[in-house]
Amino acid sequence: WRSGTTHLQNLMSRDPQFARVTLLQAAMPHEFLILPKGFKDRFARMLPPTRLMDDVPVAADVPWEEELALTSVGRLSFYQVSFFPRAMSRVFNDAVMFDGGDPKLIEQWKPQYLHFLKKVQLQQPAMPLLLKNPANTARIRLLDEMFPGSRFVHIHRDPYKVFSSSVHLYLKAQEAWGLQATDRGRVARHILDSYPRLMNAFFDQRHVLGDDRLVDVAFRDLQQDPMGTLASIYRHLGLSGFDQSAPRFLAYLESQRNYKKNRLELDDGERRHVGERWARIFGRLGYQVS
Repeated sequence: WRSGTTHLQNLMSRDPQFARVTLLQAAMPHEFLILPKGFKDRFARMLPPTRLMDDVPVAADVPWEEELALTSVGRLSFYQVSFFPRAMSRVFNDAVMFDGGDPKLIEQWKPQYLHFLKKVQLQQPAMPLLLKNPANTARIRLLDEMFPGSRFVHIHRDPYKVFSSSVHLYLKAQEAWGLQATDRGRVARHILDSYPRLMNAFFDQRHVLGDDRLVDVAFRDLQQDPMGTLASIYRHLGLSGFDQSAPRFLAYLESQRNYKKNRLELDDGERRHVGERWARIFGRLGYQVS
């Protein structure tokens, strides 16, 4: 989370060859196939203009994480941390890590995940789904079994920025939707614990994918050279259509020219804890502990 996934998905989804999950579909997973004509406009009027944590524009048909849909069909969704702050660790352990691979949890999650994605595919048949879901970082082996031949883009960012932005996200979401009280200390401790578990699961599982099915991207490279970075993703994964979609990519980038990211700071204590607890992650991703 907070590594630039939304920006990358919004950019890649300009390629018309891809289907995607929309906010309307993710927010109304039971109903979206049978909604009356014109409901999308009504739904759009209920939305805030931007996301609460980073001012990214929101609309009914913007790409969204399928993880949101899972909150309406069962308990195995990471989004539950926004509603139940006191259960953050349990939610993460069960819904993201599947308690280290508990078959009972996996067999509960798989049909819920597949059922929703099949419904999405019905509205966009014969088009490959472009999914963005940070929780899937820990599910590489399982996703490879469910979707043979699928391809993965892993985007990473300076862990210090990931930490500060994640704390901001949790606090904003729990303030808006939480059914329990929370505080920064509890959130920070959870993120310090959960991020290494997520990333170590990724490092441990990435070998199941061939070099032609997984590409790593640094968020700073996407910011500094978006078209070059995007072209390298297409080349690495053997995707066609980059040249044809280049005008659409450029138009989206132009629309983002004036977007300003949050300026979030860490105090000395948090910075020290992040550097100590996440030192291995810094090294594996090519960042410096300072």
